[in-house]
Amino acid sequence: MKPVDLAILGGGCAGLSLARDISRLGTLSRVVVLEPRPRYENDRTWCFWSLAGEAADPLVSRRWSAWRFSRGGEQAVHQSIQSHYCLISGADFYRDALASIHATATIDLRLGVKVDAVEPTAGKFTVRTTAGDFVAAKVVDTRPPETKHRSAPLFFQAFEGVEIETDQTLGDPHIAGLMDHMRADGNNFCFDYVLPLGPRRWLVEATRFSPDAKTKDLLSQDLRESLHRLIPSGEFRRLRSEKGTIPMGSPPAPPTGSAGWVRAGTGGGAVRSASGYAYRRIQQWSQDCARKFIAAESVVGHPRDSPIRRGMDSLFLQVIRNDPKLAPALFLRLARGMQPDAMARFMVDQARCTDVMAVIKSLPKTPFLNQLFRRRHPPSNLPVQHEIA
Repeated sequence: MKPVDLAILGGGCAGLSLARDISRLGTLSRVVVLEPRPRYENDRTWCFWSLAGEAADPLVSRRWSAWRFSRGGEQAVHQSIQSHYCLISGADFYRDALASIHATATIDLRLGVKVDAVEPTAGKFTVRTTAGDFVAAKVVDTRPPETKHRSAPLFFQAFEGVEIETDQTLGDPHIAGLMDHMRADGNNFCFDYVLPLGPRRWLVEATRFSPDAKTKDLLSQDLRESLHRLIPSGEFRRLRSEKGTIPMGSPPAPPTGSAGWVRAGTGGGAVRSASGYAYRRIQQWSQDCARKFIAAESVVGHPRDSPIRRGMDSLFLQVIRNDPKLAPALFLRLARGMQPDAMARFMVDQARCTDVMAVIKSLPKTPFLNQLFRRRHPPSNLPVQHEIA
């Protein structure tokens, strides 16, 4: 058995961020990162809003000061001189994190290694893996929680996209299409995500909010239809692809029950319930956890969202889960009813009281009051229909 001071289970965004931040603070502690994938590829992007006065993230390769929501022939465009929608490519993130990790002799990244079990043993943890066993003083577990230990999410946000090169123009090259062509499809809320990446380059993703995880099986057809709608001639070249499924509205996995073993990442509460955004929250947690580990060899999980934020996110998701046909109009009204910087603050957990009030004011009251009524009373057999202009 190999002794280590910290075992990081999973080398995705959360696990790599923590190892990178520990390395940059300087450490003599022995750290191992255990990741099942055999190699890193440019297989994803992370996006978030940056606010005025914040230090720029050096990994950001694209930023937009305008973003768009649309359904049918209607659209709402936000334009800001203070807030920006930012993109970090997987290739840049992995390159940056791996460079720091490999430069630190006491941090060991093990690829192609699966964790089979974690067993508390005499105040430490035996981590059993396909590459042998480790004895760790502390464990940060960024793996997705096992299904049997997980409450069902209100939604799964599933997406499949391609980065393409084309001479066709898919929209304004200065506007990020965050929720384009919003529509309902049975129990699913669907939209396109269209980001201009530079001359002749675009990222196009088909996205579904669905109560069924199997909705991802429909995305390839959705993506083909979106590309045909945007480029009827079919004249484009695929550069790379990405896909994923994000649980939305599920509580974090239950605590491990052992001091010194914490959960982080998607299973630990990194994902904002009503949006699916996690990158910025992961970075804030990672820096805090790294500082505490260096200072006192302690580890922490993600801070819990405030009751107000949890309540608002849960209520919003419940409303569109009960009637997905409402979702396009709700998102469009939300975009029209909020100032760009207020929306950016709300999306990065920095909302002011006035921003929260703008959210409440912009949305119709009836569906939300009905949902609150359902929480307090048994459901009726009669369906309630809503129409939102």
